Amino acid sequence: MEILTCHVLCVGGGGAGITAAITAAEQGVDVILASKEPLGYGDTKASMGMMVCPGIEKDDGPGNFYRDMIEGGELLNDARLAHMMAEQATEALQVLEGYGHLFLRDDEGKLSSKVVYATGGHSRRRTIGCPPGGGIAIGNSLRGAVARAGVKVLEEIVVASLLMNESRVTGAVCYDLPRGEVLLIQAGAVVLATGGGGWLYYPHSDCTPGTTGDGFSLAYEAGAELVDMEQVQFIPFGLTHPSAMCGVFVGEPNLAAPAGVLRNRNGEIILENISTMTRAAVTRVMAKELSRGGGTEHGGLLLDLRPNLTSEKGRQLWEVRRKRGQMEVVRLAYGDAAYRWEEPWDVAPTAHYFMGGIKIDHRGRSTAPGLYAAGQVVGGIHGGNRLGSVSLAELFVFGQAAARSAVNDCKGVRFSGFKHADCRREEVELLHSLPGKKGGIPPLRLQRAMQQVMWDKVGLARDKKGLVQALSEIKRIEEAWPQVAVSEQKNYNQEALHAIELRHMLVTAKMVIRSALLREETRGGHLRLDFPGRDDENWCRNIILHKGNGGLEARTEVVRH
Repeated sequence: MEILTCHVLCVGGGGAGITAAITAAEQGVDVILASKEPLGYGDTKASMGMMVCPGIEKDDGPGNFYRDMIEGGELLNDARLAHMMAEQATEALQVLEGYGHLFLRDDEGKLSSKVVYATGGHSRRRTIGCPPGGGIAIGNSLRGAVARAGVKVLEEIVVASLLMNESRVTGAVCYDLPRGEVLLIQAGAVVLATGGGGWLYYPHSDCTPGTTGDGFSLAYEAGAELVDMEQVQFIPFGLTHPSAMCGVFVGEPNLAAPAGVLRNRNGEIILENISTMTRAAVTRVMAKELSRGGGTEHGGLLLDLRPNLTSEKGRQLWEVRRKRGQMEVVRLAYGDAAYRWEEPWDVAPTAHYFMGGIKIDHRGRSTAPGLYAAGQVVGGIHGGNRLGSVSLAELFVFGQAAARSAVNDCKGVRFSGFKHADCRREEVELLHSLPGKKGGIPPLRLQRAMQQVMWDKVGLARDKKGLVQALSEIKRIEEAWPQVAVSEQKNYNQEALHAIELRHMLVTAKMVIRSALLREETRGGHLRLDFPGRDDENWCRNIILHKGNGGLEARTEVVRH
């Protein structure tokens, strides 16, 4: 068993993890970057590449952006984190361009009002697009930047648990997928940048397969607090068929342009003026209609963009989207007429982003000593709803903050060997035993069962009965985990990977369900059919989860702005 040491261990190979690793390395400390996937992959690479940049238009600035975040987040945001996001968003764009990526400029080579547009929930035009390639181009730039920084990179490394010395996080127990071996990494500080948990809802998700909630589970087991885990963003417009393309993202509210409407299966208009609404607001309307039985045979609603073709502005917006290549996936799934907006699109909300996550302060520190977090694994920044194009900027703002704190706090830390790692001896033995594990259930079968439970009972629309049933069914799946069967293959054993991920997914699922049961109102990404209204008097509160002596414990805190 190999043992490595470093000052700062960054877990996650997307924008946040890479930024944290580069920032820490610039401080002159030893850094290891462990990534479950090839570097630069994940949701960062899958993104469209749009980034928020307030202040380009004369009447815009951080203050306006902050107010949009608080209003769009339906008052659940951590004010300090939202302020930090608003103030440093422009700097985030500069960081990414410093890594070698370029955003669109006008004909004079400037970031001007000619290249910005409004995305979901923004009151001003402040979103910048990137050249062809989107997130793929960003991922390539990130790979180059981390190589130049001299960071030690370990790709396709799965973190199964965190090492602890008493109450302090001191490293990680990992599974080296290419070699099929256990790896221990001792560190003075650990930065989690593992992304979200969208894969808990597969196939109704536009996230990448690696978003299995690992960071939420790791932080919880290490004793850190998590906030508002019920707040899962379902972006409104995803494909419903064919089955191989179910959940693929096709647009957010501004796609509807000025005149697009949503219709139910009977052709009745259920929503107009869509383009000015937040993602959460549109999704709630859709979820309520679907729960009433208004959905199509494919389980969606009809996004009718035909009214836009009667106006010059509407036709211009179609042309803009055509040039960006935004509708090619629709052409592939639904045909040329749908591509030309001459036929309605069958759409349904798809799991897109976790607003809830690890509770941090403005320096990226979790409540567990030695543990820091950045990116989608963090909760509190967006409250109950993330505005469009903010997630990319967030990676660089909080990736830098977490790394600076980690470096500062681990100075002078001395490595004393792994005598204290005995508390993870069972974990090491379990990982060693995975290849060739005899059992009767493929781990992927349990994953699919869990994902079905999450979509059916903890998805778009929730109620107490369904949530209680979901908790019971998740427990049964958890009890079946010891019976998973894993092939004897040593290198690149996908069944071993699925078994490790399943454990993380089950912990994360339980946190989402427990938090959803506790919030007896509808707010942000959380819709309770049995509590359909927003209750500011009683529920302008954050739900805080942590691991107590008796398991999962919860409390609430009043939100202060």
